Amino acid sequence: MVYTPEIKPLTVRLRAETEQSLEEGAAESGVSVSEYAHELIEKGYRYDQLRNQLNAREDRIKTLEEQLAQRSQIEAELDILAQRVEQSEPTYAEKRQQMIDRASLTERLRWRVTGVPVDEWDAD
Repeated sequence: MVYTPEIKPLTVRLRAETEQSLEEGAAESGVSVSEYAHELIEKGYRYDQLRNQLNAREDRIKTLEEQLAQRSQIEAELDILAQRVEQSEPTYAEKRQQMIDRASLTERLRWRVTGVPVDEWDAD
């Protein structure tokens, strides 16, 4: 790496094994120790950014999973409630039969012509 005004020199104290690792890594990469150290620092910054993004996304996934679990629970409760409503509300045929059973002979005869007014059904 060539010294340029925008790149300032930095002095760092390293343990011998760290210095040796830097030299080996630089030799394998075919760059100077300084350039290799610079690349590692940049990768470290990028790693921190990616780690923060990952943590944020994991938090978002956790939130979405919790919301999904809540929605699933609500859907299950709604299904149970719908079943209860279906079981408690008589069908059209049941309403019609109850009205016929309770009706007088004249009402039955009239309904043969006009039809049973099930929309006027009263559960009493």
